[in-house]
Amino acid sequence: MEAAVKVAEDVHVGAPPGPLSDWVMRKVHFHGFAGLPTARGVSVKSPEFSCFGHQWLVVLYPGGGRLEGSKEGHVSVYLHNQSPESIQAYFKFVLKHPTDQTKRSFETGYAIQSFVAREGKGRHNFAKRETVLTYLNNGTLTLEVHLRSHKKAESNGYVPSNPCSGNLLKGFNNEEMSDVTFEVGGEVESAANRRKRAKTTPTTFHAGHLILKLNAPALADMCRPGNEATVPIDGVDPEVFKMMLYFCYGGKVGKEELAANAKAIIEAADRFGIVNLKLQAEAVLTEQTEVTVDNMLDNLLYANSKNLALFQEKIMDFVAENGDRIVGNVSFDDVPGNLISDILTAVARGKRSISESAPEDDLKFMRVGELRKQLHDKGLCIDGSRDAMIALLGENSASDETGALET
Repeated sequence: MEAAVKVAEDVHVGAPPGPLSDWVMRKVHFHGFAGLPTARGVSVKSPEFSCFGHQWLVVLYPGGGRLEGSKEGHVSVYLHNQSPESIQAYFKFVLKHPTDQTKRSFETGYAIQSFVAREGKGRHNFAKRETVLTYLNNGTLTLEVHLRSHKKAESNGYVPSNPCSGNLLKGFNNEEMSDVTFEVGGEVESAANRRKRAKTTPTTFHAGHLILKLNAPALADMCRPGNEATVPIDGVDPEVFKMMLYFCYGGKVGKEELAANAKAIIEAADRFGIVNLKLQAEAVLTEQTEVTVDNMLDNLLYANSKNLALFQEKIMDFVAENGDRIVGNVSFDDVPGNLISDILTAVARGKRSISESAPEDDLKFMRVGELRKQLHDKGLCIDGSRDAMIALLGENSASDETGALET
């Protein structure tokens, strides 16, 4: 008689997949399809969209791709994972006739695919171009993108998260955990009129020099760890300095606070080298500012003086779209020459097809968000004017090519 077998706990290699999600569908519209480039190998890209925590885009070849197996006269279409992390997902493209539901739907069906970063999956010969032209709705090609993926498997037990962020916040403005002291207040520039200065009551703040060195380098350079002398900070409102210091310790500054103090935060963050806080305040300022013919020039000069490329781009777009209202009503005599180049870029970009993204190597037509993302992905500084960002990306690309040739 065989002895009873005691079954022990299973051993898992890697994390088991969770249950499959429901299908998620996004419609991607390519307007003016008939007028898109028809040369083989020329692509048109959709804007990025989010699904399952990843960024995606659709790449369409109206005249067909150049990969092996691509047939003449066929449309090629691919789905790209733009996020730096890989993901396994089921996906399919669906093209339906806009009015006649009895007509055949074109559909790609795939088993689960592994999308690595910046890689695309799709169909070389999705449909004949002459057929696709009969499936347009007022000139627009509408593709349905269907996605589903495995949900994250639920953990069998409670696993606490990394406490570092919370522990850092415990040291915020804590005198016992700090080695530098600031006295903030005195005269602060008035937002309404920068020639006037308002008096504020000085406020004492405590901080750790190492935290400042990592997150506010210019502020760290103003003091020495262990020095008992208090460092005076003028020209900054104590409440703004408090928000800035809180951000350095890993805290989040709310959108309402950013909106109420946008320019003051930009001024302080720019002064002390807190780039991400500056760009967060800039994003809120850009969103909440209504650009008009009357305020356009003042906003443009301010954005240029602080290297607020995103805010400046919004103003440039306004100039490009409202040239007939601006000419003769606004003088550009005091505008720096580099801004004229940016205005011409905005006008040229506006003339491009709204469905057509800038080629990956055509930096001069890229939106500020795209430039900043490329810089961030390469570990480069994302603070600077549009020209500075383009120059930095160009230098980095040249360096990469040199390194590749030497290898």
